Amino acid sequence: MARFVLEGSTDPFLRVDLTQGDMIHAESGAMASMTSTLELKGKARGGMLNGLMRKALSGESFFMQEISAEQGPGTVRLAPSVPGEVRVIDMSNECWFVGDGGFLACDDEITLKTSRQKLSGALLGGTGGLFILKATGTGSLAVSAFGAITEVELNGQDELIVDNGHVVAWQETLNYTPSISTKNSGGILSKIGGSMKSGEGVVMRFSGQGRVLVSSRSRPSFVSWLVPQLPSRK
Repeated sequence: MARFVLEGSTDPFLRVDLTQGDMIHAESGAMASMTSTLELKGKARGGMLNGLMRKALSGESFFMQEISAEQGPGTVRLAPSVPGEVRVIDMSNECWFVGDGGFLACDDEITLKTSRQKLSGALLGGTGGLFILKATGTGSLAVSAFGAITEVELNGQDELIVDNGHVVAWQETLNYTPSISTKNSGGILSKIGGSMKSGEGVVMRFSGQGRVLVSSRSRPSFVSWLVPQLPSRK
């Protein structure tokens, strides 16, 4: 099985050492360098139909990279598309959901599927629109985030509320519900009004037992800040 190693503490590379016969999958454009013994191919994510639907609805890359060690052992270095932390999750016959832009790479033993959300989640959430990435199996799963990553573990008693732009990944053992407000009471108009006043936007409510990975930076918030700073075209 391929070995996943982080190189560097700030904006690290993900180095993957493959023995002959190993194969990994990575986000499109993630390969920074690799030895000549490795072969890189493009492959539709989660099947052709799901890949096309995800591309159309969320704007994510339709293809991912398939890197294999057919001629002999080799090493590939992968880099996320945005600056931030990379976290390797050692999965043991379990399942994780990954939000938009959070997937970086995984072993070939990990099964990747695009999972349909409930209609309410598709309308109110921003973690993949109608679809989110579902990773199942045993092996290494690498996720990345804009900024640092912290892990929060729920014990089955408390509810965790996370701003949607800061959600990286979470275990399937958790219940999750998108919401337009952190308030538990009030009607839909009251919640929308409170959300607009506080600027909190869409949040994800997690409950049950399991782990959630949260990023210190939000890509949507950064884009909202950046766009007005750009020079306007005349």
